[in-house]
Amino acid sequence: MKTVGIIGYGSFGEFLCTTLHSSVSLKVYDPQKHVPANLQSSIEEVAGCDYVVLAVPLDAYEGVVSSIAPKLSRQSVVVDISSVKSEPMRLLNLLIPSAKKVFTHPLFGPQSAADSLHGHVLVMCPEASDPEAFAILKDFATKLGLKVIEKTTEEHDREMAYAQGLTFFVARALMKSNIHDIELRTPSFKKLLDLAELESHHSDDLFRTIQLGNTFTRKVRASFARQVAELLEELTEDGD
Repeated sequence: MKTVGIIGYGSFGEFLCTTLHSSVSLKVYDPQKHVPANLQSSIEEVAGCDYVVLAVPLDAYEGVVSSIAPKLSRQSVVVDISSVKSEPMRLLNLLIPSAKKVFTHPLFGPQSAADSLHGHVLVMCPEASDPEAFAILKDFATKLGLKVIEKTTEEHDREMAYAQGLTFFVARALMKSNIHDIELRTPSFKKLLDLAELESHHSDDLFRTIQLGNTFTRKVRASFARQVAELLEELTEDGD
């Protein structure tokens, strides 16, 4: 892996640059953000890299991928790092069917992996990825200290509907409930505070991707809402 191009210099794109700068040659393109001069590159330069990482929201995929499609070199591998997998796979296979692709999901971010990547999980989807590029990227990730877990895109989305979809949904509700104003705090309540605090660092784009980009998340939210409604009904029946 010689050159890595990153499209998008949001919080995760910047985090990737900080993490990878000593391991690979980096080029970054983002017309909306201020990119350091030593990284800033044209979209043509980024698209010509060995690996092209899409560090953009899911709803920007169609426009971004369409713009780089004619600029990709033959050896370029497009790397998806979205928090959902089935929809990115559908879009990339539609927009750049002949390009090499690897589908991944880092289960960490700028806050959780600020000190080290060691032990953090990277989900990789072999059935949707180019075999040779997949093997190279998996080996690279392992050498960085990451734990690689292989899943199909459907397996990933089913599990993450709970692990992220439900978690982020509850966390955002807590964040909007002003629970940090409470003075008396039990150990279990502090865990709710931590959850709400973590959600405050997540962008609206990430929240929408997780909630709307994964069809399984919708079902998990609905099931959770039914359980809440049933609990409220039970309390009402008890005379509350």
